[in-house]
Amino acid sequence: METYSEKDTVMVYGHKATILCVKDIPDGKNKSVVHKIYAAKYANKPGYTDGMYRKQRIYTPEKDQLIIFCSNDSVKPYSEKESACLMIQKLYRGYQARKEFHSLVCSIVWRKFENLHENLTLNNHDGIYKPLIKTLNEDIKNGKIQFNSKCFSSNSNQFSRVSTTSYESSAYDENVPKLKDKIDKNFAVEMFHFFLTTKNYVLPINMVCKILMKTQKMLEENIKSSVIHVDMSKKSKDTKLIILGDVHGQLNDVLWLFNRFGLPSYIFNGDIADRGENATEIFLLLFVFKLSSYDSVIINRGNHECSYMNEVYGFYNEVLSKYDNTVFDLFQGVFELLGLAVNIQNQIFVVHGGLSRYQDLTVQEIDDLDRRKHEILHPEKYEDTIIFDLLWSDPQKNKGIGGNARGNNCITFGPDITDIFLKKNNFDIIIRSHQVPKTLKGIESHHEGKCITLFSASNYCNKIKNLGAAIVFNQDLTFEVQEYMSPSLDIIRETFEENQKLREKVLHSSKILELEKNEQRKSRKISSDGMMSDILSFLSALICHEKNSLWNDLYEQDRGNTGVVHINTWKTELENLSKAKKVPWIYLCKQLKMVENGKVNYNKVLSRFKINYAPSEKFINTEWKSECFEHLYEALLKADLSLRETLMVFDKNLDGKVSFAEFEQVLKDLNIDLSNEQIRILVRLINSNSLCNQERVQENDKIDVAEFIGKMRVCYRLSINKEYTNNEKIKRLIETIGKHILADSADTANFHYRFYEEQDDADCSDRRKRSSVIKSVALFQKFKNYDNFGNGYLDYDDFVKAIKNFDMNKISKEVEFEVDDGILMELAKSIDITKSSKINFLEFLQAFYVVNKSKYSYVDEIWCHICTVIYENKFALKKCMKHLEDTIQGKITSIHFRYILLELNKLLQEHKHERNKPLTDEQIDLLSYTVETDDKIDYVEFLNSFKPVYYI
Repeated sequence: METYSEKDTVMVYGHKATILCVKDIPDGKNKSVVHKIYAAKYANKPGYTDGMYRKQRIYTPEKDQLIIFCSNDSVKPYSEKESACLMIQKLYRGYQARKEFHSLVCSIVWRKFENLHENLTLNNHDGIYKPLIKTLNEDIKNGKIQFNSKCFSSNSNQFSRVSTTSYESSAYDENVPKLKDKIDKNFAVEMFHFFLTTKNYVLPINMVCKILMKTQKMLEENIKSSVIHVDMSKKSKDTKLIILGDVHGQLNDVLWLFNRFGLPSYIFNGDIADRGENATEIFLLLFVFKLSSYDSVIINRGNHECSYMNEVYGFYNEVLSKYDNTVFDLFQGVFELLGLAVNIQNQIFVVHGGLSRYQDLTVQEIDDLDRRKHEILHPEKYEDTIIFDLLWSDPQKNKGIGGNARGNNCITFGPDITDIFLKKNNFDIIIRSHQVPKTLKGIESHHEGKCITLFSASNYCNKIKNLGAAIVFNQDLTFEVQEYMSPSLDIIRETFEENQKLREKVLHSSKILELEKNEQRKSRKISSDGMMSDILSFLSALICHEKNSLWNDLYEQDRGNTGVVHINTWKTELENLSKAKKVPWIYLCKQLKMVENGKVNYNKVLSRFKINYAPSEKFINTEWKSECFEHLYEALLKADLSLRETLMVFDKNLDGKVSFAEFEQVLKDLNIDLSNEQIRILVRLINSNSLCNQERVQENDKIDVAEFIGKMRVCYRLSINKEYTNNEKIKRLIETIGKHILADSADTANFHYRFYEEQDDADCSDRRKRSSVIKSVALFQKFKNYDNFGNGYLDYDDFVKAIKNFDMNKISKEVEFEVDDGILMELAKSIDITKSSKINFLEFLQAFYVVNKSKYSYVDEIWCHICTVIYENKFALKKCMKHLEDTIQGKITSIHFRYILLELNKLLQEHKHERNKPLTDEQIDLLSYTVETDDKIDYVEFLNSFKPVYYI
């Protein structure tokens, strides 16, 4: 073994270093064994110790120098080439490790947020949709709502979506299989090959409707109970039964499995719908196989075979993009006929979610359930609760029944519940699906192997990089688990086309394994951007929903009123908000650039979360948000109040201060068109250190009146007298003179503050640091200086005289035309919006307070609140609007549109929860007017125009 001496140049962990000292140190356990320890100094980086080793000083380095200790095994002779290679290797491994960690974090957070999103969906269904649709039906019954009655069935209180479309044969594409009266296996195989070889082709709607109606009729005639019984002992010895879990619209998985294991016999354990883009094709393929051979395909109902979930998670949009509402309703008719569970030879129980909270439940009781329920998301009856649990529950490690992150009504069941059910019903095992295994494998064992989670959507949503799995049972119920990573549809089609001889056969095993390994390698390279995008989208929606209460909680913990909190405080608030524990929030926040020096500027960060409204061109007026918020400032502007009267509106005792409680009351008294929640947002945003919850406002939470009015001005657009709107000279002159008026703004503001400084020194010094404060206060003081008569107004002559005190030659040069008394008089008239021949303070402020449009806008924040209300209730709104449409084309009259929004507004007000943020009637009226086109509103496109965003 090579040894080294002091001053030798060596390589330690790939880094160039110099030996400083060599010591023989006895082993900690066996004193007779001695280890050689080197003290070394890196050439290009600091070490980690000041010379202490196992509580004794081995070496005393130079002042402020850090060294390292290492054993002989860690030291090598220095080689520049080898050092460079090791450093490159180290950097690459570090990069790979960081990438893997980032992907793991995204995967954990994505799955937790998926559960939380389901929770919010269930709560919205129960708290908003159910009472809203109840009111709707009552008003229809009472004649309060008028609409085309031919689309509504009074017996069922549901739309009878019977289309007038003729489903007779029509001219098909020559490649589309020809649908005959009886669907046989040849047609099913042709359909499989059609999907396998044809890209982005939508089947004719008349064919689709025929298949769906035939399927519905077949299920009505054949499935008489909720549990499907399968007896493998009656099958031939070479029979195989393949069980699959969730596939969620991922056609590539289904085609790949059919290629790999052969054409059906399959059990699909629910959740075929939603998430992916091709659920319609999967359903149609399975239905034609079932129509050709009834026992070849069994489909359990999952929690996503439900219209409300479909409208939230994508199947509704998929169907509408390919067909219409008629087809969607036909799918729903099939879904409610699907079985709830499968009993395989009284040994294996297959169910989508899991077991019920009722521990004495028997399979016979499940079999006797009336499964034909349109939606069961908030069960009230005993039978409905059983069905809900079978579709929604998850296993847990602890004994008994527990809560579930998916929602307040959802449960988890422990190993004892599994044991009770298996013993009571003489089963050996439960196979369920419903969730991605935590290991990112296709299968996961629970409760000592008695409960199995099976998930078949590989690389779920093209983001999670998980394996899919299938359980292949033989006729004697021996089985094997096959995990896989399906290639993309394009690769499957290319592979199939390469060898047409395999048209009627499965792919060779070697080819299958090769493609799956290639896909696994590719999936490792997939960026986590997709998951991060979903995480940001959900986090934005969540924070926008609770922004005011979140701000209040952070403000209470911000003892110094700095607008900044420690990262741990922010992390705790996110945990409380999301109810998501064991999430690496700090890492996530750093990735999203929320953290600076271990702190979070919560005012800035909260302002980055928004719900955007990005409509298509058909909604012409996209600026209606500004019209909702101009009333307050314009009302005060046109009242033409003197300076004293203006101040007294907000500062009744003229002490130069405005309390936020007083301001909130003033806004309510003035009857401006803002809801109470929007008023609180405005109060909060007037001062980033203010409180927006009236119950928490303190007496000393005040702001200087001049600063306050200046900040309020920022809420509104620059407007001058309409006669001068297109006068470029006046516009240029206002901008130039405004700069000259504010040239000495700091000194002018100080003059104003000296009057109040004795009362509150600290408050003033803090304000002076902010340029926006200086501008508003300086304009306030300038106005008082120009008011020669002290009556709170500037007449035109006073104004012209004041402006002429500036260097007029310089101003003329800047505006590139001569500025004389005549043009200054025109300027005065343009500022006088009320045409009273005098200028009030708000008119003066309106003209010369230059707003940086790139800065955080108060109007945008209140607008974001309106968008949030619509976005978080959009699925309830969509279903209610669909309930009232008479065209089956996703359009509704503006009267019905307005009615539903008003009822939503009323419902939110009745809840009396601070988090619920109703709109105002005028905002709803304006919205109904501006989005109407051709006497109708395309409510689907309108509601889809709202998107959560986060601006980094």
